[in-house]
Amino acid sequence: MISPVCRLMALAIFTALAFAKTLENEPPTNPPIEKRAYFEDSYKIFLRKRNAHACMMSIVFIVLFPLGAIAQHLPLKGMRVTSRVHAPIQLLGLAMMIGAMGLGIDIAKNDLNYFTPVKAHVAIGLLVTCTVIVVQPAMGILQHRQFKRTGGRSVFAYVHRWTGRVVICLGWINSGLGFQLVGIPPVKTHSLVRNFVIMGVLGGAWFLLVGTDGLREHVWHKNRLSSYCLGWSRGFRLYDGAVNRDTDDRPKEQNNVGTS
Repeated sequence: MISPVCRLMALAIFTALAFAKTLENEPPTNPPIEKRAYFEDSYKIFLRKRNAHACMMSIVFIVLFPLGAIAQHLPLKGMRVTSRVHAPIQLLGLAMMIGAMGLGIDIAKNDLNYFTPVKAHVAIGLLVTCTVIVVQPAMGILQHRQFKRTGGRSVFAYVHRWTGRVVICLGWINSGLGFQLVGIPPVKTHSLVRNFVIMGVLGGAWFLLVGTDGLREHVWHKNRLSSYCLGWSRGFRLYDGAVNRDTDDRPKEQNNVGTS
């Protein structure tokens, strides 16, 4: 049976192939980028770096990071979602983001001179990537250690969660700013639409799950969806994990709010 991680990896690879055609590779008649004296980079190399940066960052902030966040809200009780799904996806996204960040800095500094003055795309990109590199892993590890000791959430969990939500949304905004810098030509319109359709689908699913958990926990005073496992008994049902599905098909929900 294919594991959820393998399925998510396959989705990421498929999305990478979809984003690979986002930007045109044909140089204009009078390319504005001259060869650098030391590296001897041609305009074709510049386009490859720019396309790689755009493709990798799009996969990270539009696919991987939202998928990692979505996994935390799914009814998958009994499966170590944090260590087996959430953390591997986010670590993969972190590695890809660091590589794309290096390409972006090289392009902005050596090819396009976007640091004088600093473009909004560059400023937001550096803010977001540095926050993800410095804050998110530290807060995630501290919360995991706290959870193993006490079984509950701490301030580290809230910092990790809300920082992640903010940087993902800023990443979406910065994606649009990046395409604005390039311009619609040479960006293909259908590629731009595909980019934001995927963003809308995954973002909508993520917001829906976050909103549902918020209503269940704070308004309806029930456990979050992640406190249950999804089963089938004449339709999809939520089980609290204590129900023997072979002898009792009735789903049971606890009314007390979970702490995990």
